[in-house]
Parts: sequence; structure tokens; C-alpha cells
Amino acid sequence: MANRPPTFPLQRVVFLAVSLVLCVQVGWWINVQIRESGRLLEARAQALNASRAEAWQMDSLSVLAHIHARPDPSSRTGSGSVEGRFAALPSLEQRRQAIHRVFPHVAVVSLPLTHGDPALLDGAAFLTLRPEPMIELQNQRWHAVFRAASEGAFMVVAVLSGFVLLYRKLAEELDLKLRQRNFASAVTHELKTPIASLRVWTETLFTRTLPEEQKLRIRGLMEQDLDRLNELVGNLLDVARAESGSLVLHLAPLELAPWLRGICEAMDQRLGSGTLGLRLEFASEPLWTHADPKALGTVVENLLSNASKYAAEPRQTTVTLDGDGDDVLIVVSDLGHGLSAKDLQRVFHRFFRVGDEMTRQVAGTGLGLFLAKEIVTRHGGDVRAASRGTGLGSAFTIRLPRLPRPADA
Repeated sequence: MANRPPTFPLQRVVFLAVSLVLCVQVGWWINVQIRESGRLLEARAQALNASRAEAWQMDSLSVLAHIHARPDPSSRTGSGSVEGRFAALPSLEQRRQAIHRVFPHVAVVSLPLTHGDPALLDGAAFLTLRPEPMIELQNQRWHAVFRAASEGAFMVVAVLSGFVLLYRKLAEELDLKLRQRNFASAVTHELKTPIASLRVWTETLFTRTLPEEQKLRIRGLMEQDLDRLNELVGNLLDVARAESGSLVLHLAPLELAPWLRGICEAMDQRLGSGTLGLRLEFASEPLWTHADPKALGTVVENLLSNASKYAAEPRQTTVTLDGDGDDVLIVVSDLGHGLSAKDLQRVFHRFFRVGDEMTRQVAGTGLGLFLAKEIVTRHGGDVRAASRGTGLGSAFTIRLPRLPRPADA
């Protein structure tokens, strides 16, 4: 069979490349925002410095206007001559108020606060910029940078989240297609093997004269092949009914201990007496539930069949029945191949089978556990898988609602 095409690695490379390009673009955009906000801050600072220069110019013009004002001719001396007087300069407080009215960001101080603070024309004080506008400009800049960074981070997270969801969905679809393709191959194999075997036995019976003992042996082998075909077709029909919602269960009160013992012993005989290394551990008290014995029996048979398929000899399979408050628990555990952490989340998916899809040797269709979960769910219960890791065995726990012992039991 051909090797799996390198679809997933290529997807990962494309995903990482797109993510890197997106991060670079967002980083460039944030850098542009920081640079532009710095330029805007510098321009506003220059505007403030210009307003300080304009304030100095306004005050200087006011002072010069008073200095160059014409003398007052109404002022006379005692000898009858006219003596001109210059108009008095405004007080420093008046000049401060005039500057503040026009330039609220400029303050008049007695000593310079920065190296560039100019002195008034008459040297009475100095002009400086108030610190509040610069602090506000700095805050506005960092708010703009923070907003740009937040928007960029949100955009990256949103886009990458979308990519991740698309990637996972695509990976799931591709994985499902691969499992469906292998399911078709597995079903073909599962059908061809017993059919080929039946054909051989039929030709043997009709073309040769055999002793009665050998005929009985061949009859038993043919019945096993027919049972195998019947089980496969029954599982396929049950899965189809479960998917369409038409799987009908006939629920009735069921005492679990004798029923479960019969299912386990019959399955052990079918697989070969002692093949499972079966050990039964049942609670001493009678445990009851509402169940369809045939459907629930299919669940236990599938779990025991997996314990046989995925464990090397000598096998050791333990079936436990116990109560847990308002529930009853059926646990089927083995010392087989076990399950990895990622497989624990997928073993109940349709068509899923443990191992490499291309190199798997264990026969099966990948529908047994899917059907088991559907049946248990329709009983109002739950089934879960647990394992300590690959090679350390696994355990499947069926949890069903507990039914009080019927009065007529």
C-alpha cells in the first residue's frame, strides 16, 4: 500500500509561514504607530515651545509700547514749562494674567526651570511651559501605543485562532477520509476472508468423500465463518441505525451479575476457551439496571473482542461489576497494547482504530467502540477509556443508572 501523502507536514509549514508573516506585519504596524506617535508628540512639543516664544513676543511688544509712548503734555512744572512723563509699565501680575489669558500653557516664574526658558524683556521674570501639557501628551502617546499594540495582538490572536480552527477542521476531515478509506479496505477484508473460507469448505465437501468426523469439523468451521459474517453485518446495520437515530432498544429490568457472567463465558468459548485469561470480579449484592440485554451484550462483546485482539498471549482480562452510588459500573480491563493520551480522546470516533493506518495488522473495522458508545449513551449511561500509556494495558468503564431491585425479583 502506498505511503501516506505528506499532507499534514505541508499544512504545518504553510500555517507556520502564514503565522510568521502575520506577526511580522503586525509588528511593523505597531512600530509605525509608535514612530508616528513619537513624531506627533514632537510636533506638539514644538507647538508648545512656539507658544512660549509667542508669549514672550507679546509681552515684549507690550513693554515696548509703554516705553515708546508719547509724554503726557498736561503735566506742567511750576515755572510754566511742560514736562513729559512716560506711561508707567504694567505690573508683573498684570503681565502674568495677560499671558495666561492668551497662552494658558505658559507660566511666568521668577527663576528658569529649563535651559531654554527665556527672560522677559525687562528681566523681571522668566517664561516656562507648564508640566501638565507635556505629561498629558506623553500619556496620550502611550495610550495610543497601547491601543495599537492591543489591536494588533487581538488581530493576531483572532486570525491565528481562525487558522487553528480551520487547520484542525481540515485535519479532522482528512483523517476521517483516511479512516473511511481504510474502513472500506477493512470491511472488504473482513468479508472476503470468511467468504473465501466458506468457498473452500464447500468445494471440499462436494468434491471429496470425507469421513463423518472431518465433515463435523468442517461444519463447525463454516459456522464460525457464518457467525463472523453475521456479526459484521449486524454491526454495520446497528451503526447505520445509530447514525440515523433509528436504533431501537427494548429496555427492561436486568440483573447484571448472571447476565454479565453468561456474556463473558460465551465470549471466552467463542474466542477459544482460556484465550482471554478471563477473571470475573462481581459485587456480592445484586445490581439491577434498565437495559436491552442483546444491545448491551454487544457492547461487552466488543470490549472483550478488543481485549483479545490488542493483547499478546498469555492474556489477562478482568471484568468487574460494582455499584457506585446511584450507578453501576462494568469495567473491562486488560494488559494489552494500551492507549496513548491522544488516542484516549478518539477511540470512540467512527472508523478510528489504534495504530498506524497504513501498517496495522489487527483485523477490524473501527466501528465497535463507536457502536458501544452509542448503545451505552442510549441507555442513559456513559463509557470511558483509561490507560497508563502504550504497552501498559487499558480499561473501559461502562456507567449505567442503577435500578432498585424489583419487588418481584
